[in-house]
Amino acid sequence: MKELKILLIGQPNVGKSSLLNALVGPRVVVSNYPGTTVEITQAEEIFHDVKINFLDTPGIYSISDRSEEEKVTERALFEEEIDGAIIIADATSLERSLYMVFQILEAEIPAIIALNFVEEAEKKGIKIDCEKLEKLLNIPVIPINPLTKRGVSRLVNAILKTCPESLSFARDKLRRRIKEVARRGFKIRYDDHIERAIDKISTQVKGRLPKRLVALRVLEEDEDFYKYLKNEKIIGEAKENLKEHPKIAEDISITRYGTASFIAEKVTRLFSSGKEKLAGERIDNVLLHRVWGPLTTGLFLFAIFGTLLYLGNLIQNVLMGLTDSLLSSFGAAEHSIITVVLVQGLAGLAAGVSIALPYVFLFYLLLGLLEDIGFLSRFIVNTQRFLKKLGLPGKAFIPLALCLGCTAPATRATRLLSSKKEQFHTASLFAFVPCSSRTAIVMGIVGFYGGVRLALSVFVTLFAAGLIWAFGIKRLIHVKSEPLLLELPPYRKPLLKNVFAKSWIRMKDFVYIVIPLLILGGIALGILDMLGFTNIIVKPLSPITTTWLGLPAVSIIPLIFGFLQKDLTGGMLVSVLGGEISSILTPLQIYTFGIASTVGIPCIIALGMLIKEFGFKRAMGLTITSIAYGILFAGLLRRIILFF
Repeated sequence: MKELKILLIGQPNVGKSSLLNALVGPRVVVSNYPGTTVEITQAEEIFHDVKINFLDTPGIYSISDRSEEEKVTERALFEEEIDGAIIIADATSLERSLYMVFQILEAEIPAIIALNFVEEAEKKGIKIDCEKLEKLLNIPVIPINPLTKRGVSRLVNAILKTCPESLSFARDKLRRRIKEVARRGFKIRYDDHIERAIDKISTQVKGRLPKRLVALRVLEEDEDFYKYLKNEKIIGEAKENLKEHPKIAEDISITRYGTASFIAEKVTRLFSSGKEKLAGERIDNVLLHRVWGPLTTGLFLFAIFGTLLYLGNLIQNVLMGLTDSLLSSFGAAEHSIITVVLVQGLAGLAAGVSIALPYVFLFYLLLGLLEDIGFLSRFIVNTQRFLKKLGLPGKAFIPLALCLGCTAPATRATRLLSSKKEQFHTASLFAFVPCSSRTAIVMGIVGFYGGVRLALSVFVTLFAAGLIWAFGIKRLIHVKSEPLLLELPPYRKPLLKNVFAKSWIRMKDFVYIVIPLLILGGIALGILDMLGFTNIIVKPLSPITTTWLGLPAVSIIPLIFGFLQKDLTGGMLVSVLGGEISSILTPLQIYTFGIASTVGIPCIIALGMLIKEFGFKRAMGLTITSIAYGILFAGLLRRIILFF
């Protein structure tokens, strides 16, 4: 069977994931791109006896080496053996999408433009002449709507027609095809001085990549392309004749943007839609207002966490009843080691399914809805105003928002900040942002056994602990505030099928990794307890739990397991206490445990990412300090509450 490898490329919020879902459904595989921490999505589908492997690259605005996401897309385009690219363009802002189109055409890669949000553009009085754009660029331009699957079959046919056969079947044919594309494809003409520099560098280019592409990337100071030169001295010689262009990379970009603007103007017709002010603009008048915006954002977040707590409790009640009845049937013969292993393993599984799973899935479901509707970016804008008071740059909210899902990718996202000082300052606050796993602890343990008020009080305490930490760090690390540049996507009706698919993709690791760890943790705990080794672990650390935190000595075990993987905390607490938590712990103890288990760098995976980004010493120092701060804070609060 013939095979094709096709990249999906586009800006953030342009509909790449929706298009992939329309092409192949939710059968996707998420993994890190080799040698990086950037996640990519892959999926395969057979069309007319041709297997097409789609690779959904990260959302970027241009192909360069400035960020990790851009580097990944650059490597996938120029270093892997791909058969073509689908560039998803936004009909409401065609000019910005065309810049990336030009970069791909310079690489002489067979390409197709999938023009998304056509109906939305027409509502705004924008009409794109796709046929004219196709003639100007000499590549297929297909209007699509992934939600209704408009244009998807045309897009597949265009892939089969435009892209060459698989590299493994027709390598020579690919080379001929690329040469054909190069001859008839669209080409930007730069200033005469730049063109002469391109020609000069091209004489020293080696390898399979187009010489013009390599010369341009070298002039743009992309060091990844220096390896394609026979002699790097040619760079200095070529730049000697570029005195008129002291900022050559900037001038190349200006030419591309100018050409994009010219072509966009040629193919765009503006007309009066005859409609009153769009609903989206009216919503923005509230959400982006200096006073009402932050207030509305706060109310939204409060409603979201309230919904999460209410629905999560309902689901947890049902699942707890089912798992309790299952475990009660294994009550006999508890002296048998086989029965102990089985019961403890099932107890770990039951804890994961009934305590953590409902909240993790619901969290990602609500996050996906906010993202697809367009609310999330508005919340970012409102919250970044508050961050300035904490001495953080505006862009810091992007990794902080990601931390609501998971701390590991949030740590990587700090790279978008300008300096290591800003990055470390932002990463230090991750100790107080409730990621999906910590949210599951607060909802599934504190909220379920202690009540809604107790759960909300933990969130308020996390916020207060974070404020105290932030103002303390602000005195030590002074960071100059920068404005936040963030694209606000239009409001869109979410497709529930896509939201569910995206939620499942995000929580697959929990199902495949965390739940097996809970089973193994339960078994390990049962065996240790049976052999009498539990006290060896518990006794040396009992002053922390019994004396300082006022908790049962064995509660140190879920705290330790929680650092290995935060999702294990709730399940292990149920395992070690072995009964109804509300009948064993007082509300104050439940609250104290909630604070002690949630404040601090959450898990060993997050620690590993911190080490990678900031080095072993700084990462370990931050982790130990934040965990100690959390335990200290929980113990002090307990004493204050008891005093009053």
